[in-house]
Amino acid sequence: MTPLRIATLACASLCMATLCTGQSNQAGQSNQAAPSIEDNLRWAGEARQALERQDYPAALEAANQLAKSPASDEFRRVAGDTLLRCGEPKRAIEMFERYLAKRPNDRPYLWQLGIAFYFDGKFKEGAKLFEIHRDVNPNDVENAAWHFLCIAKNESPEKAKQLLLPAPNDSRAPMAEVLEMLRTGDPEPVKQRMNSFTPGTSAEKSAKFYGHFYLGLYADAMGDDTTAKQHLNLAAEDSPRNYMGDVAKVYAAHLKQQR
Repeated sequence: MTPLRIATLACASLCMATLCTGQSNQAGQSNQAAPSIEDNLRWAGEARQALERQDYPAALEAANQLAKSPASDEFRRVAGDTLLRCGEPKRAIEMFERYLAKRPNDRPYLWQLGIAFYFDGKFKEGAKLFEIHRDVNPNDVENAAWHFLCIAKNESPEKAKQLLLPAPNDSRAPMAEVLEMLRTGDPEPVKQRMNSFTPGTSAEKSAKFYGHFYLGLYADAMGDDTTAKQHLNLAAEDSPRNYMGDVAKVYAAHLKQQR
């Protein structure tokens, strides 16, 4: 999935923020300086850079600073993204919802919230989020897969198959095969597709990552804990340095903790 594009943080409204200096209060004590726009920009940058090098403790520390700062809407969303990628879905939900309280029209675009809902056990809410995300992103098999997972957990795998979201023309390998697996229950075409690329190429690496990821997700939806762990562990071990690569690590850890 492609994350909702981050709006320019140094927008005009944020530039109105002022750096508060310590002043004596009525009791003769000094007020501590409030975080400035520069502080928030620095923490957001530190979070991004830490995630790029997969330094999750450093990313989490930066997210913690943003989360407790009287931040703008955009900084709350950055905090939510970072918290989710660091394995803190409950706190990520809080940040996303605070962001959406000011920008409710962005809700259909925020698929990240749906993933956080799943990890926090809020399957009904997750399914609803993925349903409305399809309105703005109708060709994304990953969205259909996460919706399938939430329905399977909240109701049953049979119901998930009945309510499978259409996602035509997703050209990424092996997404067409993943969608067919969700419909038929046959994982073999996914395995064949992910193993069809020249060894050592970027195409092979991408196909194997997403193949293992969604083979694991499907097994999780079907209640096959052992197979789910095997595939998610493989996805996490060789994950790309991007949003879904971090989610794979969170997912593998989630399965380990749940079982």
